[in-house]
Amino acid sequence: MSFREKTHWAAFLALAAAFGWYFLAYPWAMVSTDAGVAAVAAMLVPVTIIIIAVLAVTAAFFAIRAPKEAHLKEDERERSIHVRGTHLAYYPLVLGAWINMIAIFYRFSPGVYLNLLMATVVIAELVRVGSQLYYYRRGY
Repeated sequence: MSFREKTHWAAFLALAAAFGWYFLAYPWAMVSTDAGVAAVAAMLVPVTIIIIAVLAVTAAFFAIRAPKEAHLKEDERERSIHVRGTHLAYYPLVLGAWINMIAIFYRFSPGVYLNLLMATVVIAELVRVGSQLYYYRRGY
């Protein structure tokens, strides 16, 4: 596996684990209250710290183990993989944007809206990184 593929695996697993915990541990009973909005803010702090820490430690670990590989420029294959992954992530992002706009018209509570917005971004990012991992394995 290349350095970039290893860091993509770390990103995918960190996102899935951190936001999996977030959406499972979120106090859904109070989502429509002001405390629900505060819970979003309070729970995003550890999620952000966990993702940043995992990615920083992983990148440092793999860069120390293979410094030449870490400093290689992106080749045409890797650029193609990143473009394809970003292209695929566009669709759930647009669908989520439309769902969020519809949520505005139905006057959902701010807690529901924030969680819906966050789910949109997380799903799009998981699709992007997951598809890039697929293309790395498939051999594009």
